Amino acid sequence: MNNLPPLKPLVSFRAAAKHQSLTKAAQELHLTHGAVSRAVKQLEEFFGFELFTRRNRGLFLTEKGAVLAKEVENSLTRLEKVCESLKIPESKRRLSVSCEPSLAMRWLMPKLDDFRRKAPQIDIHLSTAGGPIDITAEGVHLAIRRSDFAWPPHYHCTPLGKEMIGPVCSPAYWEKHKSSPKQLLHTRTRPEAWNDWSSISDIRVESDSEKYFDHFYFSLQAASTGFGLAIGPEPIVREDIKQGLLVAPYGFKKTPIDYIILSLDRPENDRNMNTFISWLKSELGLPLV
Repeated sequence: MNNLPPLKPLVSFRAAAKHQSLTKAAQELHLTHGAVSRAVKQLEEFFGFELFTRRNRGLFLTEKGAVLAKEVENSLTRLEKVCESLKIPESKRRLSVSCEPSLAMRWLMPKLDDFRRKAPQIDIHLSTAGGPIDITAEGVHLAIRRSDFAWPPHYHCTPLGKEMIGPVCSPAYWEKHKSSPKQLLHTRTRPEAWNDWSSISDIRVESDSEKYFDHFYFSLQAASTGFGLAIGPEPIVREDIKQGLLVAPYGFKKTPIDYIILSLDRPENDRNMNTFISWLKSELGLPLV
């Protein structure tokens, strides 16, 4: 504890660093200009160096002041979020979840009403993003991802099951083109998807043309309207197949990639996280090996 500065002045320093102004910091905190100035001076005396320089009537962070400001901002922001979560009644806890965009839009979002009926005490706040994530900076509890990147060693990883992919198209398109070359639909977010399929299935689909889309979501929409043959992750196209909008003429094969959940804490230590993850595993129904 001897290395810690007096903690109360850190709040004033944080506001002064944010506004680069003692006056604006005082207004934000409903303090006097002198009170904020004394708080900053107290910290400077503790550290033995200046946190701000004053020139041309402006206030500017020193190099060491900027380092401290960043750490104070991160630490106080995390503390605020923890305190906010503790104030929420146990009967209605918010769970912030970041999810791969296609999985969120085509699979998770339509199912959230079912989860809310089964666990009304948990308020799911869903955002969409893919790939690497800074869980603390993004302010989420759980991140649903594909395991195609490296994550920090202190993150806890919960496997949800193996990714399964396969070519899909509309029933009408298949009837018309099953014995002829196909138009292959590609996505720029996963340009190697067709090569991955050929590698794991030993099936190379003969094609006469190709089209490119920005995301799986759009290529699958195009496939359902009869535009061609797209690679579809099984959970994402499951409902469309059930409704007869798509068919998977070659079936689905496991890839080396897993669907995973990343978190800072072990989910089994949090009742709400554990409830949500157990529901996800049950609904996804994907093989773990």
